[in-house]
This record gives sequence, C-alpha cells and structure tokens, in this order.
Amino acid sequence: MHLSRLTALLIALGIAAAAAFGLADLAHNDFGIPRHVIRADALLSALLVFGLLVIGLFSRRLGDRS
Repeated sequence: MHLSRLTALLIALGIAAAAAFGLADLAHNDFGIPRHVIRADALLSALLVFGLLVIGLFSRRLGDRS
C-alpha cells in the first residue's frame, strides 16, 4: 500500500498529537505537574521541532542547486 507524503504526514501528526495528550494526562494526573507548565514546555518543544524541520527542508532544497 503506497501512501502519499501528505497522508503519511497527517497520520504522523495524528499519532504525535495522541501521544502528547496521553503524556500530558499522565504528567498531570500521576505526577502532579500543573497544566500551565506542561503547556509551556509543549509549546517550546513544538517550536524546536518546527525549527529543525524548516532547517532540514531548506538545507535539502539549497543543497540541490547545481
């Protein structure tokens, strides 16, 4: 079965969102970490991942120049 890049990306985003919600619930309910702390850390992590993806995308595109 062949998936397009967009379909694979959407599936990966869905799985990542489900994992994030599960880990946030675990951290809040089992370890007592306040939700605002979890939210702030999640935003910083998302910015880091976004930055790395953008760097990877542009480095690949700029490296293909001949």
